[in-house]
Amino acid sequence: MIDKKITINGINYNISAKVYLPDDSEINEMIIACHGFAGDKESSAILLVAEEMTKHKVGVICFDFPGHGESEVDANELTIENCIKDIDEVENYIKKEYSNIDISIFATSFGAYISLINILKNNKNYKNIILRAPAINMAGIYKDNLLREDIEEYKQRGYTKLGFEREMNVPFSFLEELESNNIFELINNSEIPEIYIIQGDKDDIAPISDTKRFKELNSKKINLFIIPGADHRMKGDGELDKVVNYTKKIILKEGE
Repeated sequence: MIDKKITINGINYNISAKVYLPDDSEINEMIIACHGFAGDKESSAILLVAEEMTKHKVGVICFDFPGHGESEVDANELTIENCIKDIDEVENYIKKEYSNIDISIFATSFGAYISLINILKNNKNYKNIILRAPAINMAGIYKDNLLREDIEEYKQRGYTKLGFEREMNVPFSFLEELESNNIFELINNSEIPEIYIIQGDKDDIAPISDTKRFKELNSKKINLFIIPGADHRMKGDGELDKVVNYTKKIILKEGE
């Protein structure tokens, strides 16, 4: 497998990205991989998917959302609109570099939330849509699991400090934007493509009850693969292997 860091020219800023390619560079399909909140393109799950998929002439491209990883901008640019633009710019890069190639998406948690908004609001579609531990109720997750202070304090200050490897000053407007983009409301007015979801039944961040409720809204198009005992990170024995194997099954159309 070949891996290389690249810079993609965005509309208002450059996007830090990484590409994983088969050793012989022959590619039949590209996967856009989106990380979760406070994560980055160096995600271990993305790496494992790339290691497997490049064996089958499928490339993977991942990138850092604004304020994350090696992004050149801070969290003031962390908006739903900018995150969607980043995905679209990565897609445009693929179309420019690899003409007439199929594009799939593999998105985790917050990245899955952003991908769903793009799909539901903008009628976006990909060859395959695979969501890992999706943050269906991202506003609720943000308030209940990510915030480290009282909401009123957050509102009065105008920003809050979040993140791990890279600390972010996330503006209060970000929470307001999350609250105004409710997946359950969006799906009621949208046609959706086939979606494949991977989630643990012990997810401690994104409740699987939200995912099951989401699936009930369109059970014919939304497929749910549950990993028993897995939490949000899916780092238990063999859990990420199940993620990779299920992703491979969907991308390569195995068992059909």
